[in-house]
Amino acid sequence: MHGGELTHQEKSRLGLLRPNIIAGSCAIGIALGMARLDFGAIGRLMVQDHWINTSGIGELAGLSLLAFLFGSIHHAQISARRTVLRTLFVAAVLLPVSFWIAVFEADFIGQACTRVLAGWAAAHVMSGIPGLALEGAPSALRRRDSGMVLAGGGFGALIGAFAIGIFAPESARGAWIVMSLIATVLTLPVLWLIRTSRAEDSSPGSSTTPEASTAAPGIKPGERWRVVVLICGGGLLVGAGQIPICLYGPIVVYDRLGGGASLSSESLAVFGIGSAIGALTAAFLPRHWPTALILPLVSLIGLLGSVLFLFSNAISTILLATLLIGIWMWMTIPLTYDRLGEIGLSADAHRRVWALMATLAGLGYTIFSLSSAGLASKHLNTILLIGVLVIVLQFGMEILQRLGSAKTIRKPLQGQ
Repeated sequence: MHGGELTHQEKSRLGLLRPNIIAGSCAIGIALGMARLDFGAIGRLMVQDHWINTSGIGELAGLSLLAFLFGSIHHAQISARRTVLRTLFVAAVLLPVSFWIAVFEADFIGQACTRVLAGWAAAHVMSGIPGLALEGAPSALRRRDSGMVLAGGGFGALIGAFAIGIFAPESARGAWIVMSLIATVLTLPVLWLIRTSRAEDSSPGSSTTPEASTAAPGIKPGERWRVVVLICGGGLLVGAGQIPICLYGPIVVYDRLGGGASLSSESLAVFGIGSAIGALTAAFLPRHWPTALILPLVSLIGLLGSVLFLFSNAISTILLATLLIGIWMWMTIPLTYDRLGEIGLSADAHRRVWALMATLAGLGYTIFSLSSAGLASKHLNTILLIGVLVIVLQFGMEILQRLGSAKTIRKPLQGQ
């Protein structure tokens, strides 16, 4: 049997719906799908109920992402496994608690406090839970399993958007109650995962060190970190490129089409569907397809979606653009996680670099959301145009990391 192949018995044992994968997916569903992506729908309801003004949406998102940055930086600095698990437990509990607090805060200051709590907690969950959920999985299944875990972001956004549209389409407080109930339920398997990891902390079989067979051959340390820098730079632009859809998408739909609250929620539900499709597609792409080559191609999907969103006034085209942006974002995230594993990083380095990339993605989101807040009231099209340019730059970064990867592999071949 070759190093990357699995027997039929091993594949059966490592099924799609393993408890660890489900728990990891639930965690990402709360941290990204609900805490970040669904905030656009709730933000519009808070504007409608006069809790905040339109520019407050961008300001609250920016504050949340500043907290996300600090949380990601903090997580990257943690080295002791016991401290990592303890911090993840606190963060997992804090996410639904911040939602419940938001139910009772009908002003900007109160909402700002809850967004800061949610941002800090989401950063730790996003940085630490994927590695925890994937412990013990063979490298041959890394792309599939990481895609399944990170697909939770799309499913969380989808569940949250549909629930708001069905149960609280016209009430900000009702929307927060719905989100709080869902987050509380989804937190239970996450707490189980963390507790199980604590119990197995001393087990030698829990190592997450990547197998040597999946690392790109011949990559020297200097070249490897050059590729890491390019990948993380692309992450910064992915964070910024999602702003037009995730933050202002419901407002664009409302302004252009005059639709009600349900239509705005449906646009985010379509984004959630695209996110789930993207993550699952990434999970089940043939393993022999090079991740470094797939990433630039995925960027073109995002570019097409952003251009359609900028120019279209038809509901069908806007929803198609929203779907494409969701596919782009959630194919890029798991494929990037997989790409970091391919270049031969240790388990601890992989976790820290992933936390760094989450930091940079949060930085991109923060810079764009804060700088665009003043344009939201009268210049939405300018925000959408900037979003197109950001994804063009992200495509360029993915091309550079692909060329860098090809260069590192060719060097040892030319010397033979």
